Amino acid sequence: RMKSRQKTMIFLICYFAYTSIYVARLNLSMASPGLIEEGILNTVQIGMMGSIFSIIYAFGRFMNGQLSDRKAPWFMISAGLLAAGASNLLIGFFPPFPGILFLWGVNAWAQSMLWGSVLSTIAVIYDEETAKRKTTYLATTVAVGNIIAILLNTWLLEQFHVRFAFVIPGGLTLLFATLVVLSMRKIEPAGADSKEHIPVKELLQDREMQITIFPAVFHGVMKDNISLWMAVYFVDQFGINLKQSAAFVMLIPVTGLVGRLLYPPCYRLCKGQEHKVSLYSFLFCIGASLVMSLGTVPPLGAAVFLSMIYTAISLINTSLLSMYPLRYTHSGNVASVSGIMDFATYFGAGVSSFCYGFLIDRFGYGPMYLSWAAVSFLSVLCLRRLIGGAVSDR
Repeated sequence: RMKSRQKTMIFLICYFAYTSIYVARLNLSMASPGLIEEGILNTVQIGMMGSIFSIIYAFGRFMNGQLSDRKAPWFMISAGLLAAGASNLLIGFFPPFPGILFLWGVNAWAQSMLWGSVLSTIAVIYDEETAKRKTTYLATTVAVGNIIAILLNTWLLEQFHVRFAFVIPGGLTLLFATLVVLSMRKIEPAGADSKEHIPVKELLQDREMQITIFPAVFHGVMKDNISLWMAVYFVDQFGINLKQSAAFVMLIPVTGLVGRLLYPPCYRLCKGQEHKVSLYSFLFCIGASLVMSLGTVPPLGAAVFLSMIYTAISLINTSLLSMYPLRYTHSGNVASVSGIMDFATYFGAGVSSFCYGFLIDRFGYGPMYLSWAAVSFLSVLCLRRLIGGAVSDR
């Protein structure tokens, strides 16, 4: 049996390894004003990169989710960190745009290898109740990674050339790849010995999962587009510089972290029903998105309302991508279900970010925020059906 100290060490390595990939993902958003200013990329190309990342990440999560139920976690996590680090380092040399786009796609595929195996690791080393509790903490990696990414990349962009916003995060992921290899070699995949393992085809035929996929798609439309466009939004909309923009932008992941930390009490208030947590959070998104669509909100107000949306999205993200897959621990399908939910999330993000690049270029940010209110309303309808008992829980 694994000792408590070993479990804690593995949990911390998983936590910070997964945190590091957000530093190597949000760097594009933070570096985008500098990339545009130096003529390296334009707004449409940044939108294309966001779209390519999300689409490749989506398909990668679907395929790597299935693989992560069978392959050793250390292999999937370390390989993903290694490829993500190498691609970021190479982007720092600024090859022509097709080369940058290709490397950003490699980064997306590499990062898609991690979450399923991280979640699977937690399910293997802890009992079911402890795994659920640890997973709520693990979900804070998104917000913590965003905060570190903003602070680190803002400092790098102020002190050094814009290329270092890719070189340093690349080196950070390579460091954690080494730590994973050294510490996690003995952990087996969650589905390796399960006789109840459900084929992916059967999972996709499950009616509850089919309905749950829609809120996953719709929350993805908002989640990654806030991260992708937030820095450029404050610079374009209010004419402030990158340093001032970072101060406003910082409120968003900080409140996202608050949302992640609020999840346990919200989950208890909803009597252990993650779909209820998501429904109330989507209602919150409708109101805040409608206010943002008016286009008359001052900088501080915009930061507050975007933070409100991001807090709600953080709660939804924890429900759909962390808690819901744990329902399938006994069948050894945690990583597969996580992959399906992530596929839906990033497919929504990828398609929408490509469209938003053109919309923002021609019509500004109002249509994007209005669309967020619309998809939140559709998500509420889906979740009401799940909670109302029209579709039975597993």
